[in-house]
Amino acid sequence: MAPTLAITPLANTSPTTAAEMSLCRLRAGLSMCAAADDWVIHDPRLWLGKAYHSLLERVRIEPAETDPERVWDSEISAAVRLASGHQFDRRYGDPVRWPSYFLIRQRALSAAASLRLKALPSDRRLPNGAAGPIRSGTEKKLVARAGKLIGRPDRFDRTSVTDYKSNLPDATTPLGSEILERYRRQIRIYAAIIAEVLGFWPKKGIIAGPSDTSIKFDLDPSECNAEADRAVKDLDDWNGALSSARDALHFANPSAPSCQNCRFQLVCPAFWAWLGTMPGLVRTPGATAAAAGRLKAVQLGNDGDLQTVTLSNAISTLPGACEFSMVTRQSIHGDAFASPPGTDYRIVGAGFRRDGRLSAEVATVLVPTQQIPEVSLWTGGAAHD
Repeated sequence: MAPTLAITPLANTSPTTAAEMSLCRLRAGLSMCAAADDWVIHDPRLWLGKAYHSLLERVRIEPAETDPERVWDSEISAAVRLASGHQFDRRYGDPVRWPSYFLIRQRALSAAASLRLKALPSDRRLPNGAAGPIRSGTEKKLVARAGKLIGRPDRFDRTSVTDYKSNLPDATTPLGSEILERYRRQIRIYAAIIAEVLGFWPKKGIIAGPSDTSIKFDLDPSECNAEADRAVKDLDDWNGALSSARDALHFANPSAPSCQNCRFQLVCPAFWAWLGTMPGLVRTPGATAAAAGRLKAVQLGNDGDLQTVTLSNAISTLPGACEFSMVTRQSIHGDAFASPPGTDYRIVGAGFRRDGRLSAEVATVLVPTQQIPEVSLWTGGAAHD
């Protein structure tokens, strides 16, 4: 059994945590629990986006001294090292096989080259060598609202705040519109933090995707301050709810909008309890599937790596599936033969076949339930399961 994931009172919040709190209290707590990240599989496109922005920031600071290809390779190597130490992320292996790797790399190098041509002498230093006022930054920690609000904007300057996302939802769908509004709220909070700490208001918010796509919107100071104040109030309310919660099940707010794209599905007890009461969820384009059941059989494929895993007594986001089989790879998803029949399993991040059945993708996680850590709430020095 893995160590317990302890949800503890929070001294501060962030734009990202504020968005999580608006969806589900437990989801917000897990997002601030470092150990919970070990049970989340991440999207390589996010690593590519961070490398993209880190490269451009280096070029902005030192345009003449920066070798774009060397910086890119260094950033990617750092991401690979982190992934190799993660139980799920290590499956991604060679970065050139990450989605859109060459496309984003080429765009990053092209953007860096353009920046170098346009570069002006740095204004980060005064003539006497003293540090000048901060006018821009990448993932710079900023603390506002008496320490209760902390932000690390992906990228900001005097004109805009950019938040990088691994993908952009379809704004024409109700769910996509809702997600984009959460992204806008995060950027408004970043802008309020920047204004309080650095003394200037960025005029534009930019939600940037991985393939050179972006959504821009105006930033109104009164709206931004209101969002920041709301985030601080939500933090106080969250701590109050934590102190009175009986257990993790009652602390959560499970629902289709908050659960279907939640990265903590695997470890969340409330999600599985809620899913057991549902006849299945309406499938949202782009959403992955989750399922739990009892291992009935495992059949080895001809290549010695493929394995067909059959679960019975299943609950799933797929309507009407009480038993199903899914073809997985031992080298990616683990050796199901190591578990005896009757072992309870959880599956998250599964895809859909054209015939409606579940399929194992690279990002699909299949884990025996007994290996998954429990979630406990810590209040007043006591833990409650």
